[in-house]
Amino acid sequence: MYSDRQDAGRQLVANLRRCTGGDARVLGLHGGGVPVAAEAAARLGCALDVLVVRELVVPGPPRVLVGAVAEGPALVLDEEAARRAGAGDARLEELERDARVEARALGLRLRGRRPGLPLAGRDVIVVDDGVAGRLAAEAACRDARARGAGRVVFAVPAASPATVDHLWTVAEEVVCPLSPTFFVTASDFYLDFPPVSEVEAGGLLERASERTA
Repeated sequence: MYSDRQDAGRQLVANLRRCTGGDARVLGLHGGGVPVAAEAAARLGCALDVLVVRELVVPGPPRVLVGAVAEGPALVLDEEAARRAGAGDARLEELERDARVEARALGLRLRGRRPGLPLAGRDVIVVDDGVAGRLAAEAACRDARARGAGRVVFAVPAASPATVDHLWTVAEEVVCPLSPTFFVTASDFYLDFPPVSEVEAGGLLERASERTA
């Protein structure tokens, strides 16, 4: 159990120190992943950036999650879910296009005028605050890889066992202190788990940029 996202970031650091050095890049998944990543990056002495992922959802009812994209070229599709939702190629292309535009626009807002960190040849630590499903997490890892990351580590305070197992197929290392059999939602593992606004996430990124300038 974690008191809040900052506490989760502190607890991740003990496991992350054995994975990589201070020249790594830490990427927080937009929203709740940024406070966890900011705390971890500060304690590791690493540069911090945001990684924005958008899910592809066929509107319902019921709403059907069929994939995920990031700001870069990464795309992850659940073809079986798309088939069940009746989403053909044209519909999937439309969903992908719209989600990628949203991801890039959000990334620009969160970074302000700062460019994204170069990742080529670096160890990259992708951080979230908790993962129940695999699509967004996989898209994040694939995005870091597509941007040239030399080695990808996915770090998350809590996740489902199935997600952890899957992440080992797309990352060189997975750090997850809590992975109970009956995982429902990340909030179950925090005493304090408020929403994270764009303003809060952007402020954390700005302060981290000043620290490593």
